[in-house]
Amino acid sequence: MSKALQLVQVTARQLQQEGKTVNLALLRGRLAGQLAGPDLFSAYQQWRNNPGLPPADEAQDGETTPVVAEEPLSARLTRIEQKLDRLLQLLERPDVSG
Repeated sequence: MSKALQLVQVTARQLQQEGKTVNLALLRGRLAGQLAGPDLFSAYQQWRNNPGLPPADEAQDGETTPVVAEEPLSARLTRIEQKLDRLLQLLERPDVSG
């Protein structure tokens, strides 16, 4: 199983556990910088067309494979808050039309 497909499976499972419907846009957002666009699209298609594949964290021989850790939620939230603060600053500037 390809590493791209494993990443898509793990991320899709996380999204499903969060109660979200898995789609390419959500996967692209979660896996930004980890997979090239064509690789992500190909892995997404494989995942979507083969929902019965074994979980990504189980290798064919029963050994577990390491999974790339996702950025912690608190770090993501901090980054989003910083972007929001920057946007608000820009909107409050008199020389920027909103």
